Amino acid sequence: MSSEQTGHDGTRTVTCVVFQAGGYQVAIDARYVQRIDSHCCQPRHANADMLLFQLASSPSRWLTLRDAAGPWQLGIGSESRLARLPVIQLHPLPALVAARTRMPALCGLMLEQQRLTLLLDGQRLSPSVLQP
Repeated sequence: MSSEQTGHDGTRTVTCVVFQAGGYQVAIDARYVQRIDSHCCQPRHANADMLLFQLASSPSRWLTLRDAAGPWQLGIGSESRLARLPVIQLHPLPALVAARTRMPALCGLMLEQQRLTLLLDGQRLSPSVLQP
């Protein structure tokens, strides 16, 4: 199942869950998000601010995702929203940035409403990157 769709005008979009982390707008393809909760209910979990930016915060919402080890939750500090992002506006990371990023799941960038959005690869997002 893919979250990519084509609109009546022929515009291809990807449905993403968009949220705030570390002061940035972040998006992840909605097909990787199984559910959104107001409390943490999985033994494996990580705070998005800590996982992505090494910043402490108190999550108020929890996105349930799945990696090779099974379900886990990503804590976010604010509400999330579903958004259809135009495929033509999604840009992969430049090779120089990709080679030096400390965020293994960061896969691209886009401008949405004059705001930079960080695009995450749901297959590479995992709480295990926090463990030594």
